Amino acid sequence: MTPQPFESDDLEREIQGRVGRRVRELRLAAGLTAVELAARSGLSQGQLSKIENGKATLSSKALVGLCRVFDRPMGYLFQSRVEMPRVLGTLTTVEGPENEAIKAFAHDVRHRTGARLSLIPLRPAQLGNAPSQVEALREGLIDLFIEEPFYYATFVPGFSLFSLPYAFQDENHRQAFLAGDYFHQALCNPLRQAGIRFLNPRWNWFRGLEWVLAADRPITAPKDMQGLRVRTPESDIVQQFWRLLGAHPVAIPWKEVAAALRDRAVDVVPTHKTHLFPLGFCRHARFVTCLNDLPPVLALGINENRYQALSPAVQTGLREACEAAGDVFSRSIREAEAENEKHNIRQFKAVYLTVDIVLWQSAVEHVRSQLIVGGLLDAATWSAVVEAGRARKEGLAS
Repeated sequence: MTPQPFESDDLEREIQGRVGRRVRELRLAAGLTAVELAARSGLSQGQLSKIENGKATLSSKALVGLCRVFDRPMGYLFQSRVEMPRVLGTLTTVEGPENEAIKAFAHDVRHRTGARLSLIPLRPAQLGNAPSQVEALREGLIDLFIEEPFYYATFVPGFSLFSLPYAFQDENHRQAFLAGDYFHQALCNPLRQAGIRFLNPRWNWFRGLEWVLAADRPITAPKDMQGLRVRTPESDIVQQFWRLLGAHPVAIPWKEVAAALRDRAVDVVPTHKTHLFPLGFCRHARFVTCLNDLPPVLALGINENRYQALSPAVQTGLREACEAAGDVFSRSIREAEAENEKHNIRQFKAVYLTVDIVLWQSAVEHVRSQLIVGGLLDAATWSAVVEAGRARKEGLAS
């Protein structure tokens, strides 16, 4: 049936009003005056006023100009409130403090967005391994993914740097790199073009206290790794790293690691101190080599299209919840580990080994150089890390 003229007119007015509300909402969220937005979008002030008031005949040229200013897809302008996404999927990876902290994050997101957005925690078993989850994030099958940055190397090779230990001298060095132009322009911007955005305002989500090796025998020096079977994720650079240290990498999904230790399918599991007790690793690998590296920082990746479909107020609430939850997440893990070490010693007779860190740092530096030469580690990204450390030292000296 052909719509009657008055029905068509009503629909047009509804769309014009909807677009006008979205444009005004975006302008205010961006802190722009009407004069500034008109100039930046190539519109006259009168035309912009008509658009915001829902009285303008909409042209694709005008809409494209506005969308470029706000970095939004055109479809965003036509969405009604009820069409705004209300649910985002995220992931919990480890029972215990990580799981509880992510639940608190989900609660805070709902609070800060006025219940306009909810997070539904999903388990890895529902979506496969981490690489497949990152791909699902890019495709929009899941909306939010919380993991270490090196998993995004599939789309931007420079992120592989985060898979190796001792990349940063200390936390200030790491934060200087994360805040630098290279990280944003050479890593984050290409990732956005691939369809994924990072939410982290302060990069304050830290997993664990330090890097450790859980093994069925004492390991005190790199030479002790010769011939041992080491659990790795499905990562070429991580597997080659351990080969160059003389070990035999065995790719095993994370959910199967405890069983692999029990069945003696692997001898060593490189992991984070906070994972030892919740996953029962010390039951079958009671020797813990403490390697004194920084705890890995976690990235909160969100599907770019889904993010762009959120209103400015909801985006702000999501970012604020991310920032606040990072402190809670990291603190919960630190507090839990103080007790977990005691439990491991009491229940599993765990032995925590303090070793010569210089030996490990030297071995890793040699392997890193080989990975750069072999093309597995991005040389430009490593140079940017070194430069961030040098600039920080010069700043402290001055």
